[in-house]
Parts: sequence; structure tokens; C-alpha cells
Amino acid sequence: MSPHNARIRVNPVVVFNILDHYVRRNENQESVIGALMGSKTSDGSMEVRNSIPVPHTEGEEHLSIDVEFQRVMKELYQKVDTKNIIVGWYSTSYTENSQSLHDFYAKNIPNPIHMLVDPTLKGGSLNVKTLVSQTLQLGNRTLQPLFREVSFEWKILDAGKMALAMMMQQRMRKEQDEEEDEEMQSVKPWETMQVTMSRLHSNLTKAHNYVTKILNGEVKEDKNIGRALSSAMSQVPMVSPQTFDKVFNDSLQDMLMVIYLSKLTKSQLALNEKLHNTFAPSFLV
Repeated sequence: MSPHNARIRVNPVVVFNILDHYVRRNENQESVIGALMGSKTSDGSMEVRNSIPVPHTEGEEHLSIDVEFQRVMKELYQKVDTKNIIVGWYSTSYTENSQSLHDFYAKNIPNPIHMLVDPTLKGGSLNVKTLVSQTLQLGNRTLQPLFREVSFEWKILDAGKMALAMMMQQRMRKEQDEEEDEEMQSVKPWETMQVTMSRLHSNLTKAHNYVTKILNGEVKEDKNIGRALSSAMSQVPMVSPQTFDKVFNDSLQDMLMVIYLSKLTKSQLALNEKLHNTFAPSFLV
């Protein structure tokens, strides 16, 4: 199989590592580079499982790579898994030095791949490409090598699937909690009480109608529902309607008083801040 048509599988952890490297870059750096770690098979298929961030500096007329740092990190990875080898390199932007960097890795790696990751999220999505260098010929004349994009597929382990599923669940719960908080903040307290009392009245009406139908023989009794109703009613204190109205009205008045005081406090704070901003400059020496 041609190396340019070989199957390439990439672990998503690699992209996360590259993005983390980009976020932690130096202030004067516009892009980052690194080595891709993985394995190759006899038919040329490749699997990219990890990455090594490589310090480098580049400009219009110079390019330097910390080869020693890369060598040490590669040896550490190989102590964990002897099958781990460098299969290519990555960058977060395409520059005039990209071909030189690719030639540097091609000296020791047959048919390396170049992974190009765009961390700017142009178009609202993360753009990841895998490229290979291909030399063009025009008759007997060899032209400048060019990068050609090749397809790849994601390889997600079972542990990674579980982690992503948990992350998505937490994200969805967080968004749901934020939406509920916004709804609660937008609803006024008395509106909330009105909705609560309406639901309570509706549930009591349903329970009353159900019990009435049972007494009239219209519906067959259900012992589980009866126990649930009995348990719910036993938790309600036995008070007269007059006492309940008094307690409810007192609680409602307390709530309205708290709302009034909170608004009054906000108004006083706003007035105090405005007075301070208006008259404070005149007291400066």
C-alpha cells in the first residue's frame, strides 16, 4: 500500500494535547510545533496516540528546534511503551518554514505525516488536517515538494468514550441549571407563589375527584394510591380555615415586606453611589 494512501487513525487526546500546548505558549509565539507519537504497521497504516510539545523559535531567516528536549521526552514515552515511535509532527499554523520542518523529521522518519490544527475555531468548528509531502515531477525535472491532504479517522477507546459521555452530561446539566436559574430570576416572587398555589389547587382537586369517584363506586380502589394520599394528608397540620388564612396572609405580608426592603436598599445604594460620584471630586485636595 502506498504510504500516501495508508490508513491513518488518530486518538482525540492528541488534539487536546496540541490545544493545551497552544494555550500555554509564550506571549511572543504565534504558533507551536511538536512531534506525533504512535505506531506503524507493515502495510503502512499509522496510529497516532500521543504528542510531544517541542520548544522552537522561528523567524523570516532563522529556525531552531530543541532537539535534545524532544529526544529526552521520546525516550521517556518509550519506557512506558516500547512500540511508541515518532510518526510525524504537528503545528498550529502553516508558515514558510513548514516544509523545512517536514524535511527535518523526514531525515529520520520514513513518510512522516504533518497534522495541522487550527485553534482559532474559524467557522465555528475545530479544523484538523493530516498532510503528507509529495514531490512533483514535470518530465525529467523535479519540482518543489508540496503538501497534500490525506484522510484520517478518529480512534476513540472505550475509556475515552466514557469520559466524553460524562463530560457531555455535566455540560448539559450545567446548561440546564443555568437556564433554570435565569427563569427563576426572571420570575417575580408573587408569580412563583401564584403558580405554586395553582398547582396545589389542581392536585387537591384531582385527589378530591378521585376519592369521590371511589366512594360513589365509579372507580375501583387502589391500595397504593390510598396509602400515598393518607401519607400526604397526615403531614398536613390540622388547622381551621380561619387559622390557615391568617398564617398564609402573615407569610405573604412578610414576603412582600422583604421584597420592599430589598428594593429600598438597592435604591439607597444607587443614590449613595451617585452622590459620591457627584460630590467626591470637590473634596479632593
